[in-house]
Amino acid sequence: MNPDNSLDAERSLLLSTLEATADGILVVDTTGKIVRYNGRFVRMWRIPDHVLASRDDEKALAHVLSQLREPEAFLAKVRELYANPEADSFDVLHFTDGRVFERYSIPQRVNDKAIGRVWSFRDVSDRVDAVRALRRSETLLAEAQELSHLGSWERDVATGDVVWSAEVYRMFGLVDGTDKPTPFEEFDHPDDAELVQRKIQEARSACGSYDIDHRIVRRDGTIRWVQERGDFQPDHSGKAHRLLGTVQDITDRKEAEQRLAHLAHYDSLTGLPNRTLLADRLLQALAYADRHELLSAVLFLDLDRFKNINDTMGHSVGDALLKAVGQRLRATVRDTDCVARSGGDEFVVVLTDVQNVRAVAKIAQTLVRRLADAYVIGGREMFATASIGVSLYPDDGRDVETLVRNADIAMYQAKERGGNGFHFYTASMHAEAVKRLLLENDLRATLSNGGFVMHYQPVVSMLDRSIVGAEALLRWPHPTAGLLPPSDFIPFAEETGLIVPVGMWALRAACKQLQAWQTAGCAPARMTVNVSPRQISEPDFVELVSGALDEARVHPRAIELELTETAVMADVERSVRVLAWLKAAGIRTSIDDFGTGYSSLGALKRFPIDTLKIDRTFVREIRRDSFDEAIASAIIGIARNRRLRVVAEGVETSEQFELLRRLGCDAAQGYIISPPLTAEQFERFTASHRSAEVTG
Repeated sequence: MNPDNSLDAERSLLLSTLEATADGILVVDTTGKIVRYNGRFVRMWRIPDHVLASRDDEKALAHVLSQLREPEAFLAKVRELYANPEADSFDVLHFTDGRVFERYSIPQRVNDKAIGRVWSFRDVSDRVDAVRALRRSETLLAEAQELSHLGSWERDVATGDVVWSAEVYRMFGLVDGTDKPTPFEEFDHPDDAELVQRKIQEARSACGSYDIDHRIVRRDGTIRWVQERGDFQPDHSGKAHRLLGTVQDITDRKEAEQRLAHLAHYDSLTGLPNRTLLADRLLQALAYADRHELLSAVLFLDLDRFKNINDTMGHSVGDALLKAVGQRLRATVRDTDCVARSGGDEFVVVLTDVQNVRAVAKIAQTLVRRLADAYVIGGREMFATASIGVSLYPDDGRDVETLVRNADIAMYQAKERGGNGFHFYTASMHAEAVKRLLLENDLRATLSNGGFVMHYQPVVSMLDRSIVGAEALLRWPHPTAGLLPPSDFIPFAEETGLIVPVGMWALRAACKQLQAWQTAGCAPARMTVNVSPRQISEPDFVELVSGALDEARVHPRAIELELTETAVMADVERSVRVLAWLKAAGIRTSIDDFGTGYSSLGALKRFPIDTLKIDRTFVREIRRDSFDEAIASAIIGIARNRRLRVVAEGVETSEQFELLRRLGCDAAQGYIISPPLTAEQFERFTASHRSAEVTG
């Protein structure tokens, strides 16, 4: 072969290889003059054709430098290489447009003598971008893990070697780079460790996954809740060899769940168990009683006259009292007993491990006595008493609902006896409770269909025996019990709250009847209508009364509202305001049962009333009991001093009538004059007896 031909072929191969390489190649001599370059170099450095055509190395270098972020550093490196022609060099070039090149430079030698230098440039922009993106992703992942308190980890099953993310270190109270990752077992809370390890072993045996919430104890001793998830990875034989997982701090969520659970089972005001938890505690007490053949008892407590405290002193004071009562109950019974708030001013105590009925009675008596002691609320001393009903397991019921219901029934018996005491449930009470429930249903039905009737008892003048008024008295035609007087159902209506609508029905009916009599020309001068304590406590009471008068087109001066002394004394300040409002509206008022209450003389001067009524208890024995005569005389004297009208109730004999007349009483009503009458009977009575004298 011709040596020249062989050399040409070798040279051609070398040039082809130079052009085919992915790197940009530049060959220079020892003076820095360009000897050769490939097409990739031109494209990478974007050298214009006119610069190449000029073969001006200075222009080419200027173009190269114009693209670099740090051209001076590049020139300094080049000068350093020419000063050391035998040195190899590597660095990274950053372009103004964001590209990145790796630059390699090696001497070109012939017979171990440097004759030039080969420069190789590799565009690594995509790789650098990928690394940057990876780092950004890792940073975002680390930030996301920190925000969500979620850490990742992996563990070699065979060696036990563990790798943690940065968040795991923070979660466990360790320092990344200082503390060595270890298996999580050493951080498991002692009470949770067995369960956690059992779950992990079950997942490992199946080469599956696990997910468990548990507590950890950090190095500083603090306890945190975590959710640990793991997934075992199998090897070629199907056995678990790697464990990948996450761990998340869920302490805030667990604490929120615990708060919600507490709210679901505990009363927010007193902190005592509520009805839901009470049922569970009572079931446990019954089961304990069965196992040990002991008694259990349910004590149902209701504060006496708590509504008066709320109405007179405000709900904040009422709430403070309820909290104090709950604390006193809890402090009085044993730790094994349960104290719960059933609702409102009602509490339930469950007694466990009770030996006999005598022990239950002793505890109930102690509770009554302790609850009656003074309370200090907002710096003010106040008193409250309780009525307690007691039911026993198993005699009074074998389930939660029955025991609580029967204790509630017994509590009402204690309250009817005056409160501030306790009462054991008896079987007869259930029948009475059923009767009361039926009575309430009948009362509601009668109210809805307007089935009540009104009777009217005449009031006559002591001077000329003329009819000067009538008292409107409500009657209930019960479907089975017949015509019931107010004493048979008004106390029950007061207790259930039905007295408010029932009382307003009576007022409207009386006003309507008075208007009919006025139209017929036979109306008494004044119609008296009884008003209950619950009615005057209603915030819109005055507006309701005015509305009833307007509806019937009755003048306010023709109506007199009768309130009991007990009602006005329950809240003196409110009573003064209500009576003043009524007087401003032109409505007369009277106080019934005067002298049977307490502290009335001191407060009487503040009440803007029109009439005092002498209670029948002082009238009944007035001829034979000098004390009753003195009381009646005193009431009349007080009324004269205050320029009030006096009416005597329950006058049944002519002797009573004459004595009261001599004492100065203004008017009287009672069976000596007439029993309560229907509207038609009252019309006939007024027609025939308008000027008649009262006779025995």
